[in-house]
Amino acid sequence: MGYMSAKKINFYTITGLNRNYIQLLLLLIQQSLTIRYKRSVIGIGWTLLNPMLTSFILWIVFSFLFAGKLQSGQQFAPYLMAGVLLNSFFQLGLLQSANSISGNKNILTKVSVPSRIFAFAAALAAFINFIIGLIPLTIVVYISGQNIEWTFPIVFLVGLLLAFFVAGIGLFLSIIFIRFEDTVNIVNALLLMLAALTPIFYPVDILSKPVKFLVNLNPLTSFLDIFRWSFSDNATVTYADFLYVVIISFTSFILGNYFFKKHWPKTIAML
Repeated sequence: MGYMSAKKINFYTITGLNRNYIQLLLLLIQQSLTIRYKRSVIGIGWTLLNPMLTSFILWIVFSFLFAGKLQSGQQFAPYLMAGVLLNSFFQLGLLQSANSISGNKNILTKVSVPSRIFAFAAALAAFINFIIGLIPLTIVVYISGQNIEWTFPIVFLVGLLLAFFVAGIGLFLSIIFIRFEDTVNIVNALLLMLAALTPIFYPVDILSKPVKFLVNLNPLTSFLDIFRWSFSDNATVTYADFLYVVIISFTSFILGNYFFKKHWPKTIAML
């Protein structure tokens, strides 16, 4: 009985993959990391520059409002860059994961490979980009006069949980995108709305109660708070934040896999 219970929640059982596909997964991750910058002069170096440039532009726009520091005393620059980095991880990873199935239709229609592996590879590639992005964030933290906290290893756990979250939603959207092409534009609009409800450049304390409720309901807020707290102590977290991200990540991953497995046999004919 115990064996059966363990089998039901086994990663390979949920995803439909097995250990034989690990090498393929690693190859797809490598491809996902390099193909994005294939024609770029500095290549994957943009992974370092993109969050810095985006943060610098937003810092210029909003620094006069916060005068370098937030009301609670946090330095604005690392607070802002952490928000940009995590939001980029989520949005780019989600869209790449959702489009990875249709983007590899030539392979899927000719070679027998588990289709979900493309979505997993895209989510994990976004996670690796996020890890690389910690390098410029570290520089900004020290320039701002702060230090990296001893809790920073938690950041890697946060990233992995967010990768599970992204993969789950990506699998769900991959079916929707293939069946209803118009939903791509709808999802892009929803992502803009979600970014506005994520405290990337503003502190939650300045919001009204109704807006604060919506922002705290947004799972990215909890992800971001834990990230900021564990990396450079630029946020306050509770046990509820940790519980929320764990539940939302694994629930998304399991439901996304279930939805994909159920609808993929009929969807593949639409590729």
